[in-house]
Amino acid sequence: MFIDWDKIDGTLDIGTDFSDDRFDYLMPMFDSINTPCNELGPYSLGFRQDVSYYEVLWTDLIMYANDCGGNYDIKFIYSELHNTTDTVITEISMVQNIDFLNTDANELYPTFYGKDFFYHDEWGLDAGKIEKILYCSDTEGFFNIYEVNLPSDSTLINVLGSNASYESRKLNLNSSTDDKCPYVNGKLLVFSSNRPGGYGGFDLFYSIYENDNWTGPINFGEKINSGYDEYRPITLHYDNFDNNLLIFSSNRPGGQGGFDLYYTGIQQMIK
Repeated sequence: MFIDWDKIDGTLDIGTDFSDDRFDYLMPMFDSINTPCNELGPYSLGFRQDVSYYEVLWTDLIMYANDCGGNYDIKFIYSELHNTTDTVITEISMVQNIDFLNTDANELYPTFYGKDFFYHDEWGLDAGKIEKILYCSDTEGFFNIYEVNLPSDSTLINVLGSNASYESRKLNLNSSTDDKCPYVNGKLLVFSSNRPGGYGGFDLFYSIYENDNWTGPINFGEKINSGYDEYRPITLHYDNFDNNLLIFSSNRPGGQGGFDLYYTGIQQMIK
């Protein structure tokens, strides 16, 4: 998938180009993910490791939630591309559960946080900078946002596939209503909530990571939220722009029907 944001005319172009055979592995990954059940909240991450002067290991990770077990459980799949001076070999994993996140309730929308980890328009993200995984769960009867500290003495893939137990903590920004769809980019957390005081239905909120905690959530306001449901926000940072890109879904009138995708610029808050 490519995303092209034109700085001159303000157009956003999102498309898929699988004509390059280096990306042939993506379709088998998608075939493994998609089932007759429901798949929600995909989160993808590509990162590289320089194994030696002659070999680069590129990992593509996809996390998502699936309800084949009756409730939504968070799962992951990954591919590893071994690129040497002579060969390119790609291996695709089986779909696996992230056991330390899942309960008998619904767990959805995993996302990573790290003090020096953020998405931007350059290659070579460093998975070693990831410190936490955030997600939402309705284990208390309504959705809250939780976080888990990830150990730094193992690779990200090994941690996600581990059967170890890690402490899960509710964030300080939760309310007594549904807080869900968290997405972290750098120090910026965006999420959806139907808490009182909004504009109707689910609104989009944001929080900043400061002094080892998340600040009180702030409503994005009526220029972004409506009297309907705004859902599943994500943000992107482009180094040549002064602001950030916010993409979300909404069932507001004027779309093509149901939930449509919208985008807008927001204040630069990621770095």
